[in-house]
Amino acid sequence: MKSSTRTAALLAGAVVMLVSPVVAMRALSDPADPRVSVGAAPPATLVPGDVRDATGRMIAGAVWIGLVAYDPRTGAPVNAGAESVTSGDRRVWTVRIRAGGRFHDGSPVTAASYAGAWTAVVREGWSGARLLTDVARVKGAKPKREGIAGLEVVDERTFKVTLDRPLNGFPALLGDPAFLPMPDTVLRSRDWTSYGRKPIGNGPFRVRTHDRSGTVLDREGARSVVVRAMPDAAAQYSAVQSGDLDLATAVPPDRHESMEADFRGRHRIVPGRDTTYLAFPQWEKRLGGPSVRQALSMAIDRNAVSEGALGYQTSPAGALVPPGVIPGRRDEGQCRPCVHDPAASTALFEDAGGLTGPLSLWYAAGAGDDAWVKAVADQLRKRLQVDARPKPVPAAELARALEAREVDGPFVVHSAPAYPAPIAAIAPLAGIGTGYGDDGALDLIEQAERAATPDEAVTPARLAETTLLRDMPAMPLWTVHDHLVWSERLEGVTADAFGGVRLAALTVRE
Repeated sequence: MKSSTRTAALLAGAVVMLVSPVVAMRALSDPADPRVSVGAAPPATLVPGDVRDATGRMIAGAVWIGLVAYDPRTGAPVNAGAESVTSGDRRVWTVRIRAGGRFHDGSPVTAASYAGAWTAVVREGWSGARLLTDVARVKGAKPKREGIAGLEVVDERTFKVTLDRPLNGFPALLGDPAFLPMPDTVLRSRDWTSYGRKPIGNGPFRVRTHDRSGTVLDREGARSVVVRAMPDAAAQYSAVQSGDLDLATAVPPDRHESMEADFRGRHRIVPGRDTTYLAFPQWEKRLGGPSVRQALSMAIDRNAVSEGALGYQTSPAGALVPPGVIPGRRDEGQCRPCVHDPAASTALFEDAGGLTGPLSLWYAAGAGDDAWVKAVADQLRKRLQVDARPKPVPAAELARALEAREVDGPFVVHSAPAYPAPIAAIAPLAGIGTGYGDDGALDLIEQAERAATPDEAVTPARLAETTLLRDMPAMPLWTVHDHLVWSERLEGVTADAFGGVRLAALTVRE
């Protein structure tokens, strides 16, 4: 019996009828309730420039219209709030927004709504700041500064963005919540706490309420959507089965195999973009040869770890580019050493001279990696007789040790492309602290970022991926994917790796 139920039974000595969790849920979501109900982990924040989780992105996609959206079928960026995003040199970009845009408070959406919001993101150091400072590299974008030199408002509907170097993927990047607009009253008040409780957007839904129980979104002429705060995947799954929830955004490990039987034609695995790698410090001579790194990679049974320690929440990686990136991505199978092959691993390892002494697997403590790192260490000990040892350290200590080149073994890296393009997944791997510096690979990465169009960037990006897989400074392990199951009355379930579930597309079968 839950503690809350026990407390209710003791109140004032009254006779209380105990209510089961399912009945209690039904009371909150009556079958006659016209709203669409979605279960999800609670978002960390709804301030758009600080959104850092899947639920926040999902809600942001309903409450705001950004400059760019992503086509759910092709993954390609398409103009939304922008009328055009153009550049003659891919370094200075002119953004022209559509006429007539309004926030939910009635104020107009202007070029200053974007420039002011981006400035706030960088100045306040929100999670989206790195997209402006490190990915787009907007000129003069520095934390704690009142202005950004590379942002220039031309008129009410036009602003210019100057980058430190050419980047053909800049328009695709603009679909991230970090680039959403905010009203002038909010930008002037800087009352981010109040704004986060009830943000004012410019999209199809407006926030009616947002609290610990969830978020209620209203849309004129359509059903409201309630995003219930339900961090427990099992509770979400059971609630959909019992008819008390329309859509679950998580599936517990023990129900993965029964999804089809439980929800025939009403379940989906959404390919993700968050990828886990084991990276190799180039200064550690024992790991300096690609053959050793490839042998270690082939010794790891990615399927076994994904289905075991990671509870069916990941897909084994067969490339550097995650499956959630659709435009320009090659099919799986680019990484031959990512295929589990004990015999080939042993032979290659012996030919390379093997390893002497302990092999520490470094990772940031408290990030949820303990179980799978232990599983990988066990596999390496069994397959190659390597004395592999998990080494959890504080994140700050890992960063310091990498900077000082004190890391003496493979270290865990979590990375996700900032926008849907192969180079957005590949380029960050050249700067993760391994010391890798192949001139050919680095030149290909630069060619891809500076290419005239995203399509022209695909070939150098693929060549860079081939080079990186050959040298393997970072070994791809797996990518996180999302699970969705939904009720019989729900239709229009659409989702992708960059925007999550499209709440505006959900409809109810009449």
